Amino acid sequence: MKILINIFKIFIFADYSFKYPKKNKIVLWDDNLKKFLEPYVKNQNFTVLHNRGKNYNFLILLKTLLKKGPFFRGIDYFNTFLLYVEPKILITFTDNNDVFYRIGNFKNIKKIFIQNGYRTETKEDVFFNKKKLKIEKKDLKVDYMLTFNEKVGKKYQEFINGQYKVIGSFRSNRFKIYKKKSIDILFISHWRAHLNYMVTPTFSFKKWLSLHSSILKNVHSFAKSENLNLVVYGKYKDEKEKKFFKNILGPEKNWRFLNNDRMRSYHYCDMSKLVISSVSTLGYEAISRSSKVAIFNTFNQDNSSKSKNFCWPYRTKKDGPFWTSNLSKSSCNKLLKKMFRLKMSSWKKIRAQNFDKVLKYDEDNKIFKVLLKKLSKN
Repeated sequence: MKILINIFKIFIFADYSFKYPKKNKIVLWDDNLKKFLEPYVKNQNFTVLHNRGKNYNFLILLKTLLKKGPFFRGIDYFNTFLLYVEPKILITFTDNNDVFYRIGNFKNIKKIFIQNGYRTETKEDVFFNKKKLKIEKKDLKVDYMLTFNEKVGKKYQEFINGQYKVIGSFRSNRFKIYKKKSIDILFISHWRAHLNYMVTPTFSFKKWLSLHSSILKNVHSFAKSENLNLVVYGKYKDEKEKKFFKNILGPEKNWRFLNNDRMRSYHYCDMSKLVISSVSTLGYEAISRSSKVAIFNTFNQDNSSKSKNFCWPYRTKKDGPFWTSNLSKSSCNKLLKKMFRLKMSSWKKIRAQNFDKVLKYDEDNKIFKVLLKKLSKN
C-alpha cells in the first residue's frame, strides 16, 4: 500500500520535464547547494538529477517503468538517468544520504560527495545507522569523499568503499575572508519550529532551545553592560523565528535580528568581532576563517549526545580556551570578557593548537579544483 501511495504522489504532485536530460560530463545529484558548484564548472555546464520526489524526467521515468515494472525503486530511476546521460563525474553535497552510496556504481563514473555539515551519531544523521550500513558495505561506494577532517573521513570509510580527501568546508572555502569588522557580537540562532523533536532518547529539542535561550539572555546582558551591539543571526527567513527572539529579548532597541541569507552567512561572521555559537556548522566555519568564536557546548548532556560534543569525532575536554559546558551567567561573562580582550595574534595561535585538525580553510577550494580537473581529463 505504501508503494502505491508513493507512486500516486509522484504522478500527481511532481513536476516533469518532457525532454531527455542533457548528456554531460558532470551530473549533480540533488540540486541542494547547486549555486556553490556553479563557479567551479565552466559555463555552469552540468546536469542536475533531482532526488527529493518533486522533479522527474518523464522520458527517463517511462524507460525505468518499461524496464523494471510499476514497482521500481528510486535507485532504478537514478541509474536509468545516469546510463542515459553518461557522465564521467557524479557529485553531490548530500553526503549524509545513503542512496548516493548505492547509485551510479559503474566503472566509467567517478563519484564524489562533498560534506556539507558537521556530522554526528544522533538519529537525524548518517552515522546513527553505521551498524546497518557496515553490513551493506559491499554495495556502498563513493570514489572520493571530500570531508571536513580526517576523523570524519575514517568514520565514513567504516561503511563506504572509497578514499577520503580533507578539504574543509566547501561552502566556506567558496568565499574570501572579509577583513573589516562592524558587528560587535553575532549570535548564531539554532531555532526550529518542531519543539517535540527528540535530539537523543533523553534530550528534547524543547529542552535544548530553553538552554539556547538562557545563553542568549546572558549574552544580551553582557552586551548591554559593555555597550556593544548584538545581532541575532537567524537560522531561516521566518517571521516565527524573529518573534521567538523578540519574546526573549523584547523590542529591537539594543539588539537586532538578521534574517538568514545563505550566500552572506560567512560575510556576516567575518564582519563580527565575536561570534557566539552552540556546536554548529557555521560556528565551526567561522573559527576556520579566523573569526573569534565563543562556543557554548549545550548539547553535551549525557552519553547519548556525546557525538554532539565540540570537535567530535576528536576528543576534547568539556571546557577549553574558547568553549565551555558551564552555561551559568558568571561562566558566560567570564568567557565573553576573555574573548573580547584576546588579541587576534593570540587567538590565531589558540585556534591553530586546538582546532586546525577539525576544520581548515582552503581558499577558493583549490583541492577540489585540482581533483575536478584531473577527473575531467580522464
